[in-house]
Amino acid sequence: MTAPKSSREMLYLLAGSEPERKIDLLLSLTRITSEPTIAALKLHYTTGLDPERCAARHFIELSNLMRAQTTLNSIMGVIEAIKELDWEKHLDKLATANVRIVELEQLVSMAASSLEGSELLKKHLMDAISNSKEHAA
Repeated sequence: MTAPKSSREMLYLLAGSEPERKIDLLLSLTRITSEPTIAALKLHYTTGLDPERCAARHFIELSNLMRAQTTLNSIMGVIEAIKELDWEKHLDKLATANVRIVELEQLVSMAASSLEGSELLKKHLMDAISNSKEHAA
């Protein structure tokens, strides 16, 4: 595969490893409309065939295919950045939930220990702790 324009450019799409549906969705976010270019992109990303051969097979200039690859890769970079933000938000929510679970466990344990005589109530409280852990996981 041809090296990226810039040594800083990260490649998000892997030749031969991408489903066609993913390429279709990425293409929907671009202005790429040339059917031969689209076909060459799909061939490259779904089968791993070298870009030079994909371009030749669909009778397009290699430079056009490379430009389209750069566009798709840039769009994928934005999508990955959005996913990273969402993942950080998810981890923050999970950490907050885990802190609350620990607080509730401590509260239930204190209540259970103060109810020495009521084994049934103590069992229900301990079951509530177990259920909160299972739902959090």
